[in-house]
Amino acid sequence: MAELNGLKNIKCRRADKPLSEEQMKTIAGLIYDSDPFIYPAMFKNRQEAETVIPKMIRAGDQMFRRENLFVALEGTKVVGVLVWMRGPMFWDKKIYEKCGGKAQYIDRVAMEYLNLFTEASPDTASVIRISVQEEKRGNQIGSLLMDTFLEAEKGPYQLYVLSNNMEAILFFRQKGFSIRETRPGFSLDYQALPCYWMVKDR
Repeated sequence: MAELNGLKNIKCRRADKPLSEEQMKTIAGLIYDSDPFIYPAMFKNRQEAETVIPKMIRAGDQMFRRENLFVALEGTKVVGVLVWMRGPMFWDKKIYEKCGGKAQYIDRVAMEYLNLFTEASPDTASVIRISVQEEKRGNQIGSLLMDTFLEAEKGPYQLYVLSNNMEAILFFRQKGFSIRETRPGFSLDYQALPCYWMVKDR
């Protein structure tokens, strides 16, 4: 378990131990908050995400599952999460629907966003989401989460980031990622800015 200098009470680890209902709800909320386009299209609101995502984690959804999570903890409170997966993702909405998901746009989300991850090679580790509670941002918690993940999982790595998110782009560059190409962004009104496909070899 990694520990953050200057914030001795913040620790990051793989989510390989049982998580409480409150921890799962917090993780779901952090995931929902991490993107203004994807998750509002998958869930009608944050409250629905906090109900459905924990069920998906327990059911072993291909994207949302415990082995795909690294968490930042302040005591027992989750203050940050990193979602990742290895290899291609062929996401199936059956678990989503079984767990109560019913957004009318889910097929568009799958086709225009989630299908990006079908292209990953079997050994590629994709960073899907990284999110820190708003009141804890600026304390290097995201950096510790990323470092914990990079130490635990071998590359190559990939991720997608909106082209106007300069803070995130700089952050990932500092972690050794570089922009490989520009791809369309996702939004329901087709107004999203393009996103960058960023990669890191090792």
